[in-house]
Amino acid sequence: MHADVEEQHLSDDEIYGFLKLLLPAGSDTTYRLIGSALFALLTHPEQLDEVRADRSQIAGLLDETLRWEAPVQYASRETTVRVTLGGVDLPAGTQLLTALGSANRDERRFADPDRFDIHRSIDEHVAFGFGRHFCLGSHLARLEATTALNAILDCLPNMRLDRSLDCGVVGLAFRSPNRLPVRFGT
Repeated sequence: MHADVEEQHLSDDEIYGFLKLLLPAGSDTTYRLIGSALFALLTHPEQLDEVRADRSQIAGLLDETLRWEAPVQYASRETTVRVTLGGVDLPAGTQLLTALGSANRDERRFADPDRFDIHRSIDEHVAFGFGRHFCLGSHLARLEATTALNAILDCLPNMRLDRSLDCGVVGLAFRSPNRLPVRFGT
């Protein structure tokens, strides 16, 4: 709140805006990530079996889920200096809306980008942002999601999707399953 970067301080409005972003960012995004990871596993039962057998694959599961169906699909940015993007000159102060979900499915970067594959080698998805705007809570989100997935897999070893009810990943700016009907037990 009192930081000084190049002799500039955050205004009260910037601090309040940051706090309004920080509170839901730490919970909404994580439960959405967990839900989407479970949806991906339940709709790809062979990969679910692999993760059940080798929990070390949860890290790859989370990276692929973040690439395939990130909880947050857009991020706004503002240019701080005049810049040219894609051949368009933008003055300082221009508001931009970046489509993270689209970047994470860019066929120039990811082969067969609509396919879910926990074995995909992912150099860098942008679900947590990038550069100086990389998500401060990314490590906590991964830890929470890993802990939750391990607990769910431990408690529901025979979990499978109940195909009698429709479900799917929905949302434009924020995405996650609308519900996850499961069956478990024998």
